[in-house]
Amino acid sequence: MKILTLLIASLGFLASCGPAGPSQRTEEEIWKLGWRMIESSIEENFVLADKQFDSLRNISPQLDLQYLVVGLKVKNKLGKSGEIATLLNAQEEAALQEICAKQFSPELPSCASTPAPAVENQELQAELIRMYVADQAARGNIVQDIIEKYQIDPASVTPGVGVTVDEQNRNRLKEIFQQHGFPTKQLVGRDAMQGVFLMIQHSDEDKEWQQAQLSNVESAVKNGDMDGQSFAYLYDRIKMNNGENQLYGTQFSKVDPVNKTVELAKTDDVENLDKRRREIGMMPIEMYKRLVLQDL
Repeated sequence: MKILTLLIASLGFLASCGPAGPSQRTEEEIWKLGWRMIESSIEENFVLADKQFDSLRNISPQLDLQYLVVGLKVKNKLGKSGEIATLLNAQEEAALQEICAKQFSPELPSCASTPAPAVENQELQAELIRMYVADQAARGNIVQDIIEKYQIDPASVTPGVGVTVDEQNRNRLKEIFQQHGFPTKQLVGRDAMQGVFLMIQHSDEDKEWQQAQLSNVESAVKNGDMDGQSFAYLYDRIKMNNGENQLYGTQFSKVDPVNKTVELAKTDDVENLDKRRREIGMMPIEMYKRLVLQDL
């Protein structure tokens, strides 16, 4: 599920896009339009995505950074460097640092003078990034952008003989948590924190330990160290592992690529599912179903 893995890493704070236009839209309408723009970009319909992004900017004075980053990538694909520069110049430092860390933007003038967010423990960051790359490689997902960004040697992520990647990562995470506590973005950076989440998510062979991390992930979300989707995916995973109903619709009981159908695993309060997904920063459930089928 390569596309979905990338989307899990979406960013969760607001960025300035200039004054709002005269149109007033509900949060739900903005949310749906934002995710339609993201879907258009995934489908490489960049002209449509650009129009949708401009519509978002006209109706909302502030956008979730996930929408802004995708919109900037779309404009970059279309060669609209002037518009990109204008948007970047309007950002506060924290948002600009996050944007400039993306692979498409380091060469832009506004990013040239913007330092990358500092981390307190670069050695630990590098180790967690290697573990993250190994976790994804074991699932057939080569995170080339991460490999290039951190100059990872593929040979350095090979698991020990007779030890599964998940077990090796989990055992090392336990040691890291014992030594450093639960990591933070300030300690190891956002990419490494994404890796920490995925390794916890893939710790089904130690369900007790996995469940014990839910409160840590919840605190990390509240502190801005992880995004809300991380909590939702882990919450549902734990519920399903315990034979209970999920809440956020992240898990499926059936995926049929031949007939192009998917069925949600048992979910509590389906009527309000999209409301919960919107509140935590996730895409509409019908879009999620489409992307699951596309990603097979």
